[in-house]
Amino acid sequence: MTTERRKALLMMSVTFAIGMLIGVLGTGFFARHFYHGRWSMDKREISGKPRGNFATKIFQVVKADSAQAKAMKPIIEGTMAKIDSVQGAGERDARALMEGLKQKLVPILKPEQIERLEKFASRKQKSRDERNNRGKGRPHD
Repeated sequence: MTTERRKALLMMSVTFAIGMLIGVLGTGFFARHFYHGRWSMDKREISGKPRGNFATKIFQVVKADSAQAKAMKPIIEGTMAKIDSVQGAGERDARALMEGLKQKLVPILKPEQIERLEKFASRKQKSRDERNNRGKGRPHD
């Protein structure tokens, strides 16, 4: 084997190893950020860090001084409480509408179709509950 061929094989091996390393580390970084970097948006948790981040973001956008920030804080917190209540009412209204839809479809559908509809609705509720509970039970950075 010639020296040039050895150099070429060595360079290809090193390039391959670096590519594998970048691929593994990059995938690990993005996966960790994707799966562990999200905050759960449960209503009980909104009063914590995410709401603080929202207020901080508003303070930064308007470039509020400390006196303005102090005056703005109760207004922001009150508005967030109203948003929480509106969101909760909207979810309750949507559930009630879906129940009404199911009741209206009962005379039209066959029993096995109603069963499939119930299964579909419970699966949607389960996935919604899983989204709401995402991130609970592990510490947040």
